[in-house]
Amino acid sequence: MIIALCAFVLAACGATESADSPTATLKTFIEASKNKDVGTIKKLLSKSTMDSIEKAAKAQNTTVDKILINNDGTPLKELPETRHEKIEGDEASIEVKNKITGDFEVIPFVKEEGVWKIALDKFVQDMVEKQKQAMPAPTSSDGNNQAEESAANKK
Repeated sequence: MIIALCAFVLAACGATESADSPTATLKTFIEASKNKDVGTIKKLLSKSTMDSIEKAAKAQNTTVDKILINNDGTPLKELPETRHEKIEGDEASIEVKNKITGDFEVIPFVKEEGVWKIALDKFVQDMVEKQKQAMPAPTSSDGNNQAEESAANKK
């Protein structure tokens, strides 16, 4: 899942700037991704994101570097449409337009050691939560009736 997310961010989300704002971080990240500059990419991902990618690399018997430079599409030549940069303390977000769906998706950032970093792990968590909420609740005709019937049979 992390690999797919990295591919999305690399493809959906270029000029080199310092990481003094979430927008500058995103621009620098895109430029580094286009250039397959793994060192810069690593510096712009949050610690918890890097931990997740390290676990994924180990599980897939590959390297972190390969995961970070493997994008399943051609990166965009420029920054996609963004809106609503929001900073609250050491957390921030930017809405980025997904070129495939046309929807805006929130990319979270965290400030670590004075630098804004992309929190892809939070993005994944948010996506999983949205999918859970979108799933229909089980109906009473599912397992609930079996439990009720079992309880009635015991009486």
